Amino acid sequence: MIHHVGITVHDLAASTEFYRDLLRGSVEGPFERSGPRIDEVTGYPGVIVRQSFVSTGDGDTVVELLQYENGSPKRIDPDHGQAGAAHVAITVADLDATLERLRGRGVAAVSEPIVTSHPMAGCRAVYVLDPDRVRVELVQLPA
Repeated sequence: MIHHVGITVHDLAASTEFYRDLLRGSVEGPFERSGPRIDEVTGYPGVIVRQSFVSTGDGDTVVELLQYENGSPKRIDPDHGQAGAAHVAITVADLDATLERLRGRGVAAVSEPIVTSHPMAGCRAVYVLDPDRVRVELVQLPA
């Protein structure tokens, strides 16, 4: 079972707002972590990690958002066509309403929704982009 999904972000406040709105959930944090234990676990001496957890109302989905200060200066391209890129898939009850709400907030969709084939036959899905252009797949299960 997956405990949570962690995403490193550029702007913790903007990403927290995006995921809170998407999940219609609650936020714990922000927290600030630093010191020898955090240096060791991250591999970045002198790092400061700002962290928030966004969870759905039922608590089944938790997204951990991390903003590193004094971490790596590199910024990856989250294009999912590149090896190593990842995406988060979130089940929504009404894909059209969720997409309309997000578009109203300026969130970009990669395409219009599609109907998926096996092994997710009959689902409707679309990718949207979070504030760091990480692909988030919205999935509506078949009726």
